[in-house]
Amino acid sequence: MPFPRASRRLLTDGAVAVLCVAVFWLPLPPEPGPAVVLVPLLVAGVLLRSRWPAVAFGVVATVTLAGALLGFTPDPFVAAAWTLYPLVVRAGGARSSRIAPVTLAVVVAVLLTAGSTAWDDVLRYVMVSLLVLAGAFRLGESVRRERAEAARRAVLEERLRVAREVHDVVSHSLGTIAVTAGVAAHVVPDDAAKLANRLTRIERTAKDALTDLRSVLGAVRDSDRPAERAPQPGIADLEALAERVRGTGIEVSLAVRNADGLPASTGLAVYRIVQEGLTNAATHAPGCRCSVSVAVRDGEVVVEVTNGGGSMGGTRHGGGGFGLIGLRERVESLGGELTATPAADGGFTLRAVLPEPRG
Repeated sequence: MPFPRASRRLLTDGAVAVLCVAVFWLPLPPEPGPAVVLVPLLVAGVLLRSRWPAVAFGVVATVTLAGALLGFTPDPFVAAAWTLYPLVVRAGGARSSRIAPVTLAVVVAVLLTAGSTAWDDVLRYVMVSLLVLAGAFRLGESVRRERAEAARRAVLEERLRVAREVHDVVSHSLGTIAVTAGVAAHVVPDDAAKLANRLTRIERTAKDALTDLRSVLGAVRDSDRPAERAPQPGIADLEALAERVRGTGIEVSLAVRNADGLPASTGLAVYRIVQEGLTNAATHAPGCRCSVSVAVRDGEVVVEVTNGGGSMGGTRHGGGGFGLIGLRERVESLGGELTATPAADGGFTLRAVLPEPRG
C-alpha cells in the first residue's frame, strides 16, 4: 500500500536530517555542551520543512550559524538550503529575488567573521555557503515560475474550452432554429399541424441550448464543484442530434460501428464534430442529404460527415471560421487530425481521425 504524500515528504525530510547530522555534526566533541541541544533542534527544524517552511528555515539557519560559530559543524548551510527551497517555491517573488541573496550574504559574513580570525577559512566558508543557498533559492524560483506559468496555461486552456463549448452549442442551436423558422415561414397557413410541428422543434431546440449553456457556464461559475459534473453529450446522443437536423428538411443517414465504450472526452469530441458538420450543412446547403459515419477500426476512431450536394461555404471550411478552428483544437488535443475538403459534386466532407483510447 503506497504511503500518502505527506508521509513520504516527512520520511524524506527525516532522511535528509539524519544525513546532514551524520556528515556535518558527527562525531560530537568529548564535551558536546550546546551541541546536545543544537542537533535535535536541527532535526526538528528540517522535519517542519513541508508544513511550515519559513519556521523551518529560520530554525535550521540559526542552528547552523550557531554550530559554525561554536566550532561544532562545518555544514555550509546544506540543511538550511533544503528548507529554503520550499519557502521560495511558496512565497518567492521578484522583490525577494533581489533582497534575499544580499541579506543572506551580509548575515553569514558578519556572524562568521565575528567568530573567527582565520580570514581564508571564513571567506571560503562564506562563499561555499552562499553558493549552496543561492542554488537552492534559484531552483525554488525556477520551480515557482514554472508552476505559475502552468497555472496560467491551465486557465487559458479552460477559457478556450468553454469558448469552444459555447460556440458549438450556440451556433448549432441558432442555425437549427433559423433554418426551421425559415421552413415554417413557407408553410401553407391552412396547414396548422405542420406549422405547430415546426414551432415545437424550435421550442425544443431552444430549451436544449439553454440546458447545455447552463451546464457549461455553471461549471465555470461554481469553482467549488467539479467542472465535469454535468452530463456531456456523446455517442449515444448522435441519433437525437440527427433527428433534430432532419427537422430542418435535411435527410440525414447515421451509421455508428464499434463505438461502444469510448471515454467521455472522445465521445464529446465525436459529437461536436458531427454537430458542426450537420450545422454547416443546414446553414449552407438546406435540403441536402448528409451521411454521417462513426467507426472504430485499426486503433482509430474515424468520423466523417459528408454533404451530398450544394454549397457548404468552402471559405469557412478553409480555416476562417471559429467552428472549424475550435474543432481542430479539440481534435489535436486528443492526438487526432481534422480535414475539411470540398467534393466534386459541390458537397463537402468533414473528416476526423482520433486515436482509440487505451486502458
